[in-house]
Amino acid sequence: MPHFVSTKDEIVQNMEDIASDFACLKISALQKASRISGEVDKITIGPDSIVNESESERSENIENERNSCNITVPQKSVCPQHKIYMQSGITFSVKKILLESEYQRKEEVQKKIACHWQHMKENGKVIQKRMAMSRSHMAKERERKSKENYAYILAEERMAEQEEIRKRHERQKEVEEYRKEMKEKEELTKEIMILRNIYNQKNNDFKKYAMEHCNCMEHCKDKNSFAIILSSYDTKLEELHLQLKFIDEKIKVGEIIPTDLNIMVKLVQQIDEMLSIFKSEIDKINVRCEVNSTGAENTVHSHTTPLSDSQQAFSNSQTVHEPVISEQTSTDNEVQKYEDEEKRGNVQTENMISTNISQETSLIVNVERNVSTTESDKDHLYKYVDKELLEIYVNNKKFLENYVKIFDEFLQSPNMKKFRFECQKAINIPVNAISGISQQHLTDKYERLHILLMGKSWPNVNEHPYGADFCKNILAKKLVNQGETLVSSKPKMAFPIAAIIVALWSDHSDFGDLLLSHFYNVCPFTVPIFMPRMVGQSDDDYYKLMGYKYAEDGTIEKHDKFLKRMSGLMRLYASITITTQRKGIAKTNPHGLQNAWRWLAAILNFEPRKEISDLCATFLLDMLEVAGNTLWIAYPKQFHKLLILLSEEYYPRMKNVGSIGSGPLVRLEEFLRNSLAKGSISPPDGQLPPNFW
Repeated sequence: MPHFVSTKDEIVQNMEDIASDFACLKISALQKASRISGEVDKITIGPDSIVNESESERSENIENERNSCNITVPQKSVCPQHKIYMQSGITFSVKKILLESEYQRKEEVQKKIACHWQHMKENGKVIQKRMAMSRSHMAKERERKSKENYAYILAEERMAEQEEIRKRHERQKEVEEYRKEMKEKEELTKEIMILRNIYNQKNNDFKKYAMEHCNCMEHCKDKNSFAIILSSYDTKLEELHLQLKFIDEKIKVGEIIPTDLNIMVKLVQQIDEMLSIFKSEIDKINVRCEVNSTGAENTVHSHTTPLSDSQQAFSNSQTVHEPVISEQTSTDNEVQKYEDEEKRGNVQTENMISTNISQETSLIVNVERNVSTTESDKDHLYKYVDKELLEIYVNNKKFLENYVKIFDEFLQSPNMKKFRFECQKAINIPVNAISGISQQHLTDKYERLHILLMGKSWPNVNEHPYGADFCKNILAKKLVNQGETLVSSKPKMAFPIAAIIVALWSDHSDFGDLLLSHFYNVCPFTVPIFMPRMVGQSDDDYYKLMGYKYAEDGTIEKHDKFLKRMSGLMRLYASITITTQRKGIAKTNPHGLQNAWRWLAAILNFEPRKEISDLCATFLLDMLEVAGNTLWIAYPKQFHKLLILLSEEYYPRMKNVGSIGSGPLVRLEEFLRNSLAKGSISPPDGQLPPNFW
């Protein structure tokens, strides 16, 4: 229990309390005086008091003893001024009263403190009990939340696993649907190609039959009828060929549908009917010619007129062996009547025979002239190279050769040496300075090259007839060379160069043709073409065909350097396909994104080979890194299917035939895995923002 000591202020306060309650004190004093009045019969209060001092002291002691409340108080001398005298002779000591009051107060305070202390102990126990309950409750709550979180994590993991399984099933389903769709298209294409071959055979028969009888009709007086018939059939055959060309275009882009098969069946039926009717009409004309040549017309008096158009030929019901005879005068009148049409009919016949050559035949002719000379070589070549792509490759090489031959004399002329030098200088300076640092910089380089090709700057390319052609060829070659040298070491530079190329290509279409030809000539993989090694072909010829370079001493280019150089060309080519036009230009990219899609689709049709596995993996990665983001945005569903097919079907086949631990294959695998996991491909580094210039 704490000990409290009263201060002076507290004592003064207590005295004031006693004075304020003095009425009670008087009553108490009177009560005590009444009790002792029987024993005291003298005046004890006031000036007339006769109580002696001894008696006063005794009375005081008695009264003090009664008021002590059994509390022993040390005896001290009491000053006269601290005493209160009553009329009854009772004397009160204020000091003692104050001490008694103080002791009572202290006792009450101690009791209250003890009570409060006890209350605090009880409250402390209650608080401790509540805190223990609260801690227990919080522990249970934490355990409950921990269990809930654990259950939530397990549920999320299960959901993630289920989602992954669902996505895998969806991918498998998409792949299966894609395979099914491709298989159906393949079967449909095979059926159409079979019918197409039949159509071509019928067409060839038609042309052969026409050629065989064309010479026979030279001496026939009824040859005008032959020309008219050919003229009528020429229009119909042209319509059939246009429908066939339309189907061929749909086969190229892979959009063939069952309706096209029905159209092909009708085309075959129509050309078969036309061939039958044509033969019937020609046989009738031959019969008339034979009759006229033997002089039978002098003995026959019938006035049957010859066929004048194809409608009469289709409606004629006579048999082949029934002669149709006309008089000499009628024939002479017909010659005079159709004198102006004879020449036109013969010209149309010749055009029909010369222009309607099948695509397969032209491809084989190109291969025989430019690549291979034996049937075994052609079979070996077509096993690894697509005919259509080979035709593109060969035609572009021939185009470039013929284009350069045009200004061969200009190149050899010593008088034009300075002019050629100035043209090359005017091209090299802006091309070497192409950069994407600002809109003004890129615009300046484009305008300098554009006005040079237009002949509006110095040197004036129009001063010589072949000056513009020479400059376009040099510019195309220089820009392609930038892919080999600059882009191969700094891939980001591909995009400003591609922006200049697309802008110039839109203004000068022949420049674009030259650019593609130089691309295909230096890097045939941009077609794409992966040429196999032919039987008996030398190492030098094979490697040069692939694009390898040879030093002056005959040393071949190292494989890693060759791969880096080809990668730069591929990145530049891919950058061209995703480049947008300048602000304010309504034309689309002349070699846009569809060419990147065509390139990827063509790669997936190649059977992987060990000698090209590194090349194929490198070029696939280049194309996907540069054009993948744009392709995914443009063709979200189809491109995702293509990536799944590439990852799950084509890449394992590449890995099986490729070198173990091959760097390009490993990088391609990691790229495909990350792209499919994220569901997107990041934009390439250095790509110019939309409306950059």
